[in-house]
Amino acid sequence: MLQLIVFAGFALMLYNVYFGFRMKSQAPGGIIGERLVQLNSFIALFALGYLAVGLLTWGRPADPLLLITGLILLFGAVFVWLVLRLVEAILAALEA
Repeated sequence: MLQLIVFAGFALMLYNVYFGFRMKSQAPGGIIGERLVQLNSFIALFALGYLAVGLLTWGRPADPLLLITGLILLFGAVFVWLVLRLVEAILAALEA
């Protein structure tokens, strides 16, 4: 169960990395482009963290603390996805 939760979070973070870098190519330069590079770098770093947690907990029995950690990671990935959607909407509004 824990590995499934962490894998779901990792998969969503991989999508977030892809979506973030795709959005960066559509964004103008300047401060917005600079901040998107920083945001994408942190998203990629967190995706590697999800992978590390998955590898470190592989085969361990799922105790309540690890399940809570997995859920926090999963909801963190959802939060990143929502932030990227917000940034996309802001960029679309600035272009209009």
